[in-house]
Amino acid sequence: MSPHLLTIASGGALVDLDGTFFIQFALFIFIFVFLYFALFRPAIRLIEARREATEGTRERAIAMKKEAAAFSDEVDRQIFDIKSAAILERDRMIEQARRRDRDLMAAAREKSQKAAQNARMQMKRDGEMVRKELEVEVEALATGVATRILGQSF
Repeated sequence: MSPHLLTIASGGALVDLDGTFFIQFALFIFIFVFLYFALFRPAIRLIEARREATEGTRERAIAMKKEAAAFSDEVDRQIFDIKSAAILERDRMIEQARRRDRDLMAAAREKSQKAAQNARMQMKRDGEMVRKELEVEVEALATGVATRILGQSF
């Protein structure tokens, strides 16, 4: 048998706690602390910075999305207000044009009625004047016809 097995079999320890154990433990702690400050800590900072940058970018994107939605809502509200105002203005202008049309039609109707009435009065005056002239001529023609037919002068 080997000497190590004999030591284990006789109840001895596998690892002796002598001075080398404490030196190895101190080296392990030194290397662990050195690696922590030289390698792990910068790597953790880098990973944390990337995570913060990613989350910060994501949060900015969410904030920008909310801002864009609010801006879109504001633009939609303004468009609605402008359309409503345009519809009211259009309706007002249509009503104004209808009133103007009614006023123009009433004025034209009144003017044409006055012109027709003046024309009727003028025709009546002209008719009376023509009748008077014809009465004179009818009498002269009647006398001339009677003279020719009867052969006597009247």
